This record gives sequence, structure tokens and C-alpha cells, in this order.
Amino acid sequence: MKIALSFLGCHTRGGVERLLLETANHLAGRGHDVHVYAADFNAQALHPGVARHPVPAAKRPALLRMLTYARNCQAGLEDLDSDVHGSFGVISPPGGVFNVQSVHRAWIEASRRLRKPAGRLRQACNPVHPFLLSLERKHFAERRYRKLIVPTEQVRADLRRYYNVPERDVVIIPNGYAPALLNPARGEMLRPKMRGKLGYNPGDFVILFVANELERKGFPCLLRAVASMDNPRLRLLAVVGRVNTRPSFAAVRRLGLEGRVRIVGSQNDLTPWYAAADVLALPTQYEAWGLVIVEALACGTPVLTSRLAGAAVAVREGSTGALLDNPCDIAEIAAKLEVLSQSAQPDRTAVAASVECFSWANVLNQYERVLQHSLVDH
Repeated sequence: MKIALSFLGCHTRGGVERLLLETANHLAGRGHDVHVYAADFNAQALHPGVARHPVPAAKRPALLRMLTYARNCQAGLEDLDSDVHGSFGVISPPGGVFNVQSVHRAWIEASRRLRKPAGRLRQACNPVHPFLLSLERKHFAERRYRKLIVPTEQVRADLRRYYNVPERDVVIIPNGYAPALLNPARGEMLRPKMRGKLGYNPGDFVILFVANELERKGFPCLLRAVASMDNPRLRLLAVVGRVNTRPSFAAVRRLGLEGRVRIVGSQNDLTPWYAAADVLALPTQYEAWGLVIVEALACGTPVLTSRLAGAAVAVREGSTGALLDNPCDIAEIAAKLEVLSQSAQPDRTAVAASVECFSWANVLNQYERVLQHSLVDH
């Protein structure tokens, strides 16, 4: 097949971006003629058989970046006579097989319940949200797709609830991980060096937070939970990208956590960071999937996340991690972190084995079949 794939980014510094990169590599490895249309590439991580089509897009503000990418991507795709188009976001042109990683309208509704008034006001004033909602209506309510792929049953239910999308139009395929990079053997090899580099002692209990957003992913609540705990062993390591970290640094100082919290920028290879950690904490308020959850487990690192995360299905309560009923409940976060910090060291090989079914090979073989069937159905 001659396949066009599109999203704003194709790299390893974000969940959807990583999904696009892994998809392109898998399909090219299977012998397909793959063309990727993105504004930002990690060329070194791409299969040599993948054709890159850089799409001009403004750097900022976010709305202008989305608008310019959408316009220029549409023009670029019109010049390529592809068999099928796989899109990974509503700012991609409609009409293809759409991998729906989240429903923005569902997040807006969830945020109205979970956010404080000031947060809801900031959200209401942000022009990005009505723009994304208008694109969702165009893609989903107007049925401008060949097929929809979602990571969980909850996302399929959201599409049905908000846009009346028929169930027959939707295929559930979870997201995956790369076993060659994310595995307990590599993690155990990297762990001593990485912890030493970061200045952690053997007795420290390191909590890792990884995200490109802070409020929705629960970082403020996690900070407050750590501050509330009388446990000098705790260390919080945050790997964040695409966000303004100044408010977070101010919160760290205000809570008296300067010596216990480290905030670093986005990383291309997260395995050393998963390896250095004793638990990944993601008290997210809305997460259609949550790639970092499965990735951490694949390295043998237990996970604390909320039941609102789609990938929470991969966490075995009391065995490979713990689940939060309310991601905004500071006391609940603190209590579950305390239990995890006092528990015996996990069998990292057993933790990793619990998610073997989510390897990219298993997941993307299913995606390839959906693309092939869409040609017949079309």
C-alpha cells in the first residue's frame, strides 16, 4: 500500500507523536510505501524507507500553529496519490482512517467537574478549545472518515455519546511499547548509573512524573501530596515538555520541596528515567490511554495512576501498581504513595511480563489490517 500518515509531530517526545513514529516504522518495515506529513520530525528514529514531508507550521501561538499545519497538510496530501491516509489528530485532513487518541469534548466536560473556577475560566478564554471542538464535529458528526480507531471502549463510548458515531465505524486497538528499548534487563543495567547521575541514594524512593501537560495530568496534586507526607525518603522527578514550568518551580519553593523535587525537560529516551524510578505517578484527570503507563510497566516500574486513564486496564492493583478513585484527592494520592514506598521491591521481570500483549508488533499488525480492510470497504 501507498500510505500517507499525518500529525503535527513525528518523534519520541509525546504520546501521539510516538504512536505516529512507531506506526510509520512498522509499516515501512512491512514493505509499504510510507509517507509522513508532519511539522516536526525525529529523522534519526525513522525507518530509512519512510518518506518525510515537512509541513510548514507557525511556531506559536498554539492556535496559529494548528491552523497553518492543517492548511498546509491538506495541500501536501492533495499532491500525493496515496491508497489510504492515516490521521492521528483532528488538525489532520479528514477522510482517512483516523486514530482517535482522545475526544476533546469529553475532556472539556471532565475538566468542568474537576478543575477549580480559575482553571475553568482560563480554559473558557482559550481559543484553542472551540477550534478543536469545531474540528471534532467536522470529522465525527459529519462522518468524514473511512474508519475510526480508538485505544479503549471508553473512547468509543465518548464518540457515540457526543457525536452519535455508529459502533460499526470504530475499532478498538490499544497503544503499545517497544520491547527492545523498554525492558527490565535494560532498566536494571541503566538504573545504578542514572540514579547516581541524579544524586539519589540507595534508600531514596523516587517518584517519576512524565507529561507534556501539568494540570490535566495531575502534577499540582502530586506536588501537594508529596509535601503532605512525612517521609524523608521521597524524591519527585518530573520529566516535562512543551509547558511553562515557572509556576511549578514557584510551587516547589512555596511547598518547601526544593531539595526533594527535580524538574527536567522532555527526553527522547525515557527508559533511563523509568529505570531510575521506584514508581511512575500519573494522577491524571482525563487520559484516553496514557502511553507512559504501559512503557513504565514494560521496564518493570510499578505505576500509580487514576482509574480515568485508559491504560489503567494494564495496572494490576496491589501487584504492578495502584489506582486512584479521585485524582484530585491529595490524601488518597499520599496514602497510596506511602503504601508503595513501604512495600517490598517488586519483581521487575514479572511487572514487565504483565504487559507483553501491548508490544508494538502486536498492536500495529492490527492497525495494518484495518488500513487494508478500509481499501476494500471504500
